[in-house]
Amino acid sequence: MDNRNHSANVLIHLHMPKTGGTTLKKIIKRNYDSRKSVDVYEEHHKLPGIFKGLSKQNIECVQGHLPFGVHEYFNRPTTYITMLRDPVDRVISEYYFIRNIEWHNLHESVMKMSLEEYQGLPKNRNLQTRYILGGQLTSVTEVNRAKNILKNHFAVVGLTEKFDASLFLMKEMFNWKQVAYQKYNVTKKRRSKEEISPKLLEKIAKNNEADLELYAFAKELLAKRIRALDPLSAYRLKRFERKHQQGFHGKRDR
Repeated sequence: MDNRNHSANVLIHLHMPKTGGTTLKKIIKRNYDSRKSVDVYEEHHKLPGIFKGLSKQNIECVQGHLPFGVHEYFNRPTTYITMLRDPVDRVISEYYFIRNIEWHNLHESVMKMSLEEYQGLPKNRNLQTRYILGGQLTSVTEVNRAKNILKNHFAVVGLTEKFDASLFLMKEMFNWKQVAYQKYNVTKKRRSKEEISPKLLEKIAKNNEADLELYAFAKELLAKRIRALDPLSAYRLKRFERKHQQGFHGKRDR
């Protein structure tokens, strides 16, 4: 696998909410000097001031709920990674996660909402596509621009449902040595998709059409990356996945 153009760059982990990003964040932290690794979880309007300061520091890694585009604040090469998730499952997971976490800033308001009400909020529609587009989605047709961004600006686009394969590609790309992990930010006491009415699932899907299209594109990107592995790397991937399936990893987030 070719990692010559990425391992020395500033790594930007675009952490999508409820996609397995907290687990990935913990893994990444163990592979970078803590003095050169920064977490940024702030409202988007505050990011320009924050990144103007970071750009002057010797930063190697930035992680957070960041929109695409923050690389423009750096005068050094940067590399993005992210994890995407089935959009319908992501919305369901986020709803129950917030309801289960009393310290969450949205807990009180979400406790008063049904899943149907929550999924209908504008902020929950096509969230993943909006992150990739830099925070705005004015038309569903803009998903093609989001696809091009994933293809041309992200070293690895992982999938929650293929966490171990995604992690393998990342560790190879960036020469990570410490990749054992446990599950963080698990959504407990949540209903599965099978327990939710087909009509509501259809509504969630309708409100996330761009995300569904982007997710399908990301699935194919990942599949192509895996198919392109040389025989030795393909063998090592299977061995890596097998170890994790046997409990080597502990747990990961849902």
